[in-house]
Amino acid sequence: MNKILKYGCLVPMFFLAACSDFLEPKSQSEYVPTLVKSLDELLLGEAYMGPGSGEDGRLYGVLGLLDDDVATRGNVEEYDPYYETKLHEVELFFSWSQRLKEEYDSYNTYGEVYKKIVGCNAVLDYVDDSEGTEDAKNLVKAQALALRGYYYFHLVNLYAKPYYVGRNELGVPLQLSSELSTSSKARNTVGEVYDQILADLREAERLYTLLPDSEWSLKNNRINLPCIQLLLSRVYLYMENWQEALAYGEKVINDYSFELKDLNTVEAPSPYGSPSYIPYYTWENPEVIFLFGNEADVVTLPLSSINMTIYDKYGNPNYKSISVCVVSNDLINSYEENDLRKSRYLIWERISSGSETPQYRVPVSKYEVGTYYGMSYGWEAGSWGVAFKVTEAYLNVAEAAAMLYKESGDAQNQTKAINLLERLREKRFASSSPDYKVTVTDPDGLVSFVRTERRRELCFENHRWFDLRRYGMEGMKRVWNYGSDAIEYVLEKDDPRYTLLIPNEAFELNSALIQNELKN
Repeated sequence: MNKILKYGCLVPMFFLAACSDFLEPKSQSEYVPTLVKSLDELLLGEAYMGPGSGEDGRLYGVLGLLDDDVATRGNVEEYDPYYETKLHEVELFFSWSQRLKEEYDSYNTYGEVYKKIVGCNAVLDYVDDSEGTEDAKNLVKAQALALRGYYYFHLVNLYAKPYYVGRNELGVPLQLSSELSTSSKARNTVGEVYDQILADLREAERLYTLLPDSEWSLKNNRINLPCIQLLLSRVYLYMENWQEALAYGEKVINDYSFELKDLNTVEAPSPYGSPSYIPYYTWENPEVIFLFGNEADVVTLPLSSINMTIYDKYGNPNYKSISVCVVSNDLINSYEENDLRKSRYLIWERISSGSETPQYRVPVSKYEVGTYYGMSYGWEAGSWGVAFKVTEAYLNVAEAAAMLYKESGDAQNQTKAINLLERLREKRFASSSPDYKVTVTDPDGLVSFVRTERRRELCFENHRWFDLRRYGMEGMKRVWNYGSDAIEYVLEKDDPRYTLLIPNEAFELNSALIQNELKN
């Protein structure tokens, strides 16, 4: 292979991309990678994301305000007028506005994800001809393929219709080489994108199985075999291939040593003291398969911290940075009696030491580090923003089994779904409570129960919006609480706004793109 790494990085013309100085040559022939070790470094620098402050990519923040797990507090009008522009940006997301692509500068998740795909493609273009052991090449190649598959999965679920709507709907452009393209690139179909995702993940799985099994599930901040299999379970679930979703989820549960964390061992923090909330996105959590992303990406939009004048119980003003969005009552009320997740996952907002009973729960505890005082806290350096956990595998298998039970009436799948749910819920309910038992047995009721359980368990882990899409894009209403001028926003069934518009910047680079449907 005689390709040359030039022009800073190999950027196809249909998307935005930027690379670090690692790839910036002084001449046209410099930095041609010859060692697999160099490609491994390239992979870390340009394809992976996190941990840290979020300077290396924004993948998830766009999801934070779209689903029904968030609401606005009742006193939005009390925010400092100085922050009117930021408050407007939050409202654009909260209302599913299609003006986002013109009015929000950081909307271009599309370009950010394609930057990561550039890094994956550069590695894949050179790895076969690099110098190194076969195992080293397979390991690097497997990671690049797995990451590329995941990135395309993320893109197609943001910017294309759900898989069940139809394989021939417009997806996203597939770029599978790092060579510079001078031609426009049309959007591939949803089916073609999913086929490529599966091809990348299945090949990554195959390459991992060629390595010693001691390399399969290392907790070394590299995507690993069980994470790849978890992703395959997720992708098949979205495709409604219940049998494969079940099979891959069971591999993750049964073939490795991941455990469910007992929330009875997690002390409930007091909203009146100075609680330090446990972070769940660490390697100390036995549920964690792979850590990814950065905390700044995850919290930017869901919290949307803006200064507000608040008062303690003595009437003294206190100028603090307070989140616009809080946990919705719909999510709060979905938790059953004695369910510990309500107090461990949804933490109370503590305004000040003299405050009365807290009014709001805030969606930060799964990745929050340190003491929480409203929004006045500091991040621990190197915090992760996303965790792939074995809990998802339990829920993937339970949903797939429930759907198979619904379709065929096979009682074995009914039993499988219930048993998995109870294994998970037993670790989530107070130890003296029998409430973790699942009493729903009819097919429709069981499917509904699994999906509600998925919402309770995976809240604020970037699943809910994608789940709402694949469940059928049902209607949704939310209220923007701006005092007496409260506004109700409505997302109708099958609303075009369930699919985000492609950012304007992409069209400047690719004239072959077709925009998604606009809401009338």
